[in-house]
Amino acid sequence: MSKDDFFSKLNIKDYNNELEDILEKKSFSEGTKNILLNILYKIETSYEDYNKVKVRTKTKKEFLEEIINIIKNNCDNIEIVKIKLNEKTKLEDKKFKVEKEKKKIISYPSEKLVFYALYHLADKKFNVSDEYIIIKNPLEELLNAGYIMDKEEIIRDFDGWSWNIEKEDIENYFYNLIYQNIKMLFNNDFLQKIAEESNTEDFIQQCEQELKIQYDTDKVGEALKLIYQIAILLYLKNNNSREKEFLQIKKDVLAELKKMENKKEYLQNIANSKKTLNKKIKEIDEIISNNKLLRESFVEENKKLDSNSQIFSLSEYSEVLQNRRKQLLKQIDDYSELMKPINFVKKKAKLEKESLICEVLPEKEDLVYNLFKNLQNVFLSLIQEKIEKIDSKKEMQEYIYLFRYYKLLAVNNKLQIKDIEELTPNLRKSRKAFNYKSM
Repeated sequence: MSKDDFFSKLNIKDYNNELEDILEKKSFSEGTKNILLNILYKIETSYEDYNKVKVRTKTKKEFLEEIINIIKNNCDNIEIVKIKLNEKTKLEDKKFKVEKEKKKIISYPSEKLVFYALYHLADKKFNVSDEYIIIKNPLEELLNAGYIMDKEEIIRDFDGWSWNIEKEDIENYFYNLIYQNIKMLFNNDFLQKIAEESNTEDFIQQCEQELKIQYDTDKVGEALKLIYQIAILLYLKNNNSREKEFLQIKKDVLAELKKMENKKEYLQNIANSKKTLNKKIKEIDEIISNNKLLRESFVEENKKLDSNSQIFSLSEYSEVLQNRRKQLLKQIDDYSELMKPINFVKKKAKLEKESLICEVLPEKEDLVYNLFKNLQNVFLSLIQEKIEKIDSKKEMQEYIYLFRYYKLLAVNNKLQIKDIEELTPNLRKSRKAFNYKSM
């Protein structure tokens, strides 16, 4: 037995003991406990092949610790449903259900399904700032779903003996593929670091800066735009009721951008708005400093409110006015910041970028697939650029493995990346680039 094998066995034993200590404090059945212990065993036996195929992965230690922490902190109840022929169960047509608020999983008795469910139960890994109103929810959904599918792979496609892609178990092919694109474009640690720092406010800004450091081409901007557009369309496809909201956002963006085209008039309107807000602040100050005016205003305000919303005392009303005053002052500060030339330019540039992202709305048939193919060609161009900069045998070998893995990614339950005709020229160029650099 090699030294590495010896320590590997010690490690898995330690993790089993740690998990057993956690399970003693949980009200899981013996069958459920066995399933959870078997999950650790499957990760242990599959990890070596998984790591060889994917190259850029967490260490086995990190993988085992992550799943144990999910069980410890995010899961209090696992209900195993037995399969009964010709009889409906709580799961109906689903393989598992997750009740996040209750920290509960309902699943058929399968290590694979319970493993999937645990990652769905975990805290989301990616947060995008509210500043990016158009892309926030779609990108968070894509990245967090992609993260889960990326982790499912070790049990889904590896059994300790072989690598066999279980296409039918991939929940969303495009989410999975684009997440893998993003992983391959960044360096080994960057995306994982972002995932671990889930409270990151400037996720988009950090990602854009990192890509511009690594790649010289303007194709970075094109790749990001395509990722954002696909994320929005998939987000709408997952819930048709969201389309109306996004069309309104598009309308607002274009309207604001149109106003900003006439800079002089736009800034004058802001100046006028500031005057109006200052006038309102002055009125509030006069009311607060005069008891008679305060009482009269208090009575008038309550007349406009229903019985459930009425303000009960002068002191409470005074506090309401103070809060309004603070909000008005903040609005004035925001307007003052926007009037600064550098901030005006930044806002206009942001709106212009958002208007380009919104071009895809409303969704047209087959648009997602066409944008996806465009993204893959841009992605392959960036990978070729990356290959040109490789100066070590180890890194070259890593990219050869990554490229092989990429070509075998499933596009649907029939096709893989290597089967898409429109990508063939760029796939060949990438392969030639590898051959040239390897000489």
